[in-house]
Amino acid sequence: MRPPKEFPVGTAQRMMVLLKQAETVADQRRIQAVLMRALDSSPPNHIAAVTGLSVATVRILHSRFLREGESCLTQRPGRGGRRRSLLSRDQAAALLTQHESAAAKGEVVEAGAFRRDYEALVGHKVAASTVYRLLSQAGWRKVTPRPSHPKKDPASEAAFKKSSKPR
Repeated sequence: MRPPKEFPVGTAQRMMVLLKQAETVADQRRIQAVLMRALDSSPPNHIAAVTGLSVATVRILHSRFLREGESCLTQRPGRGGRRRSLLSRDQAAALLTQHESAAAKGEVVEAGAFRRDYEALVGHKVAASTVYRLLSQAGWRKVTPRPSHPKKDPASEAAFKKSSKPR
């Protein structure tokens, strides 16, 4: 096993300052893991036992600190966000406004037409649930008239109500 690389000069003092400025417990633990190695070259298993991190996490932190500097200890990129979105928020809003204008005119907006436009923007087929989820997030809902029989006669219906026995 190769010997561990040394941290830059002044790392311990800088970690002490960062430790006082840490906003979360997770930030404190990451800073402490680097600080302990900078002060007395503690082995990763000892650092892991003290900080509550895993041994693998401690080793990863040390290597990232040597590569990236102190930004890897307080700034956590890659958390949250829309990782699997096919369209950006602006594109989705533009698509919704395009179909909103048709709805404002009183036209029926079909999910199939919306899906075709969505697929044209994305460039490939998408699941129906993707389209319905986007419409739901925008506050759209399925509004349909109540079903009625095509041969329904309102006059005979009213006559039936008058002639039927009350409950």
